[in-house]
Amino acid sequence: MATITATATFTVNGAFLQEIKEASSELWQLLARVRRLCHWPISTQASAKLLVDTLRQLLDELGTYFTLEEAYGYFEDPLSVAPQVSRRAHDLRNQHRRLYSEFGSIVDQAEQYLYDRRLSNLTTFTASRFDAFYQQFQDHEASEGELILQVYCHHVGAGG
Repeated sequence: MATITATATFTVNGAFLQEIKEASSELWQLLARVRRLCHWPISTQASAKLLVDTLRQLLDELGTYFTLEEAYGYFEDPLSVAPQVSRRAHDLRNQHRRLYSEFGSIVDQAEQYLYDRRLSNLTTFTASRFDAFYQQFQDHEASEGELILQVYCHHVGAGG
Protein backbone atom coordinates (compact mmCIF):
# COMPACT_ATOMS: atom_id res chain seq x y z
CA MET A 1 0.00 0.00 0.00
CA ALA A 2 1.42 3.38 -0.98
CA THR A 3 1.67 6.07 1.63
CA ILE A 4 0.65 9.54 0.60
CA THR A 5 2.33 12.35 2.49
CA ALA A 6 0.61 15.69 2.38
CA THR A 7 2.88 18.68 2.67
CA ALA A 8 1.30 21.83 3.96
CA THR A 9 2.12 25.11 2.33
CA PHE A 10 2.48 28.25 4.38
CA THR A 11 2.31 31.93 3.75
CA VAL A 12 2.41 35.04 5.83
CA ASN A 13 -0.08 37.78 6.46
CA GLY A 14 2.58 40.48 6.46
CA ALA A 15 0.29 43.20 7.81
CA PHE A 16 -0.79 41.17 10.85
CA LEU A 17 2.70 39.86 11.50
CA GLN A 18 4.13 43.39 11.37
CA GLU A 19 1.36 44.66 13.64
CA ILE A 20 2.10 41.93 16.21
CA LYS A 21 5.78 42.92 16.16
CA GLU A 22 4.98 46.59 16.62
CA ALA A 23 2.53 45.92 19.46
CA SER A 24 4.98 43.78 21.43
CA SER A 25 6.67 46.50 23.46
CA GLU A 26 6.42 44.41 26.65
CA LEU A 27 8.46 41.65 25.01
CA TRP A 28 11.20 44.05 23.90
CA GLN A 29 11.29 45.72 27.33
CA LEU A 30 11.66 42.35 29.05
CA LEU A 31 14.40 41.29 26.63
CA ALA A 32 16.33 44.49 27.42
CA ARG A 33 15.76 44.05 31.15
CA VAL A 34 16.98 40.45 31.13
CA ARG A 35 20.05 41.50 29.14
CA ARG A 36 20.88 44.08 31.79
CA LEU A 37 20.19 41.71 34.69
CA CYS A 38 22.30 38.94 33.14
CA HIS A 39 25.34 41.18 33.14
CA TRP A 40 24.93 42.67 36.61
CA PRO A 41 26.78 40.92 39.40
CA ILE A 42 24.45 38.67 41.37
CA SER A 43 25.59 38.70 44.95
CA THR A 44 22.40 38.09 46.90
CA GLN A 45 19.55 35.64 46.82
CA ALA A 46 17.20 38.59 46.21
CA SER A 47 19.06 39.72 43.07
CA ALA A 48 19.17 36.11 41.85
CA LYS A 49 15.42 35.77 42.43
CA LEU A 50 14.80 39.01 40.51
CA LEU A 51 16.71 37.61 37.54
CA VAL A 52 14.88 34.28 37.61
CA ASP A 53 11.47 35.96 38.02
CA THR A 54 12.21 38.23 35.07
CA LEU A 55 13.34 35.24 32.98
CA ARG A 56 10.04 33.51 33.81
CA GLN A 57 8.08 36.63 32.78
CA LEU A 58 9.99 36.75 29.51
CA LEU A 59 9.25 33.07 28.85
CA ASP A 60 5.52 33.75 29.31
CA GLU A 61 5.73 36.79 27.03
CA LEU A 62 7.60 34.80 24.36
CA GLY A 63 4.89 32.14 24.49
CA THR A 64 2.20 34.75 23.92
CA TYR A 65 4.18 36.44 21.16
CA PHE A 66 4.82 33.23 19.23
CA THR A 67 1.21 32.10 19.67
CA LEU A 68 -0.07 35.39 18.24
CA GLU A 69 2.34 35.20 15.31
CA GLU A 70 1.30 31.65 14.51
CA ALA A 71 -2.42 32.34 14.91
CA TYR A 72 -2.58 35.57 12.91
CA GLY A 73 0.66 35.96 10.99
CA TYR A 74 1.13 32.54 9.39
CA PHE A 75 -1.42 30.69 7.31
CA GLU A 76 -1.39 27.04 6.37
CA ASP A 77 -2.57 25.83 2.95
CA PRO A 78 -3.25 29.15 1.20
CA LEU A 79 -4.78 29.09 -2.27
CA SER A 80 -1.53 30.10 -3.92
CA VAL A 81 1.91 31.04 -2.67
CA ALA A 82 5.38 31.16 -4.15
CA PRO A 83 7.26 27.96 -3.18
CA GLN A 84 10.22 29.88 -1.74
CA VAL A 85 7.87 31.94 0.45
CA SER A 86 6.12 28.80 1.64
CA ARG A 87 9.39 27.08 2.59
CA ARG A 88 10.70 30.15 4.38
CA ALA A 89 7.40 30.69 6.24
CA HIS A 90 7.35 27.04 7.28
CA ASP A 91 10.96 27.18 8.53
CA LEU A 92 10.46 30.42 10.45
CA ARG A 93 7.20 29.24 12.00
CA ASN A 94 8.93 26.05 13.15
CA GLN A 95 11.73 28.07 14.73
CA HIS A 96 9.23 29.36 17.31
CA ARG A 97 9.01 25.97 18.99
CA ARG A 98 12.79 25.57 19.08
CA LEU A 99 13.39 29.10 20.39
CA TYR A 100 10.72 28.74 23.07
CA SER A 101 12.09 25.37 24.14
CA GLU A 102 15.65 26.71 24.26
CA PHE A 103 14.61 29.66 26.39
CA GLY A 104 12.53 27.38 28.63
CA SER A 105 15.62 25.27 29.32
CA ILE A 106 17.56 28.42 30.24
CA VAL A 107 14.83 29.41 32.70
CA ASP A 108 14.64 25.91 34.19
CA GLN A 109 18.40 25.75 34.74
CA ALA A 110 18.48 29.27 36.19
CA GLU A 111 15.70 28.30 38.63
CA GLN A 112 17.68 25.23 39.66
CA TYR A 113 20.78 27.34 40.35
CA LEU A 114 18.66 29.77 42.36
CA TYR A 115 17.14 27.04 44.52
CA ASP A 116 20.53 25.37 44.98
CA ARG A 117 21.96 28.78 45.97
CA ARG A 118 24.67 28.49 43.32
CA LEU A 119 24.74 32.18 42.45
CA SER A 120 28.08 32.15 40.60
CA ASN A 121 26.80 29.35 38.37
CA LEU A 122 23.58 31.30 37.83
CA THR A 123 25.52 34.38 36.75
CA THR A 124 27.90 32.58 34.40
CA PHE A 125 25.37 30.17 32.92
CA THR A 126 22.56 32.65 32.41
CA ALA A 127 24.65 35.38 30.81
CA SER A 128 26.26 33.11 28.24
CA ARG A 129 23.13 31.12 27.39
CA PHE A 130 20.95 34.24 27.24
CA ASP A 131 23.40 36.03 24.96
CA ALA A 132 23.35 33.05 22.56
CA PHE A 133 19.54 32.89 22.70
CA TYR A 134 19.24 36.64 22.20
CA GLN A 135 21.35 36.46 19.02
CA GLN A 136 19.25 33.57 17.68
CA PHE A 137 16.06 35.49 18.46
CA GLN A 138 17.38 38.64 16.76
CA ASP A 139 18.35 36.60 13.68
CA HIS A 140 14.87 35.02 13.66
CA GLU A 141 13.17 38.41 13.90
CA ALA A 142 15.33 39.81 11.09
CA SER A 143 14.42 36.82 8.91
CA GLU A 144 10.73 37.35 9.61
CA GLY A 145 11.14 41.01 8.66
CA GLU A 146 12.73 39.95 5.38
CA LEU A 147 9.88 37.49 4.79
CA ILE A 148 7.29 40.21 5.39
CA LEU A 149 9.07 42.38 2.83
CA GLN A 150 9.34 39.47 0.39
CA VAL A 151 5.62 38.74 0.67
CA TYR A 152 4.76 42.41 0.28
CA CYS A 153 7.02 42.80 -2.78
CA HIS A 154 5.66 39.60 -4.34
CA HIS A 155 2.09 40.78 -3.72
CA VAL A 156 2.75 44.23 -5.23
CA GLY A 157 4.76 42.73 -8.11
CA ALA A 158 1.89 40.36 -8.85
CA GLY A 159 -0.45 43.30 -9.24
CA GLY A 160 -2.26 42.59 -5.95
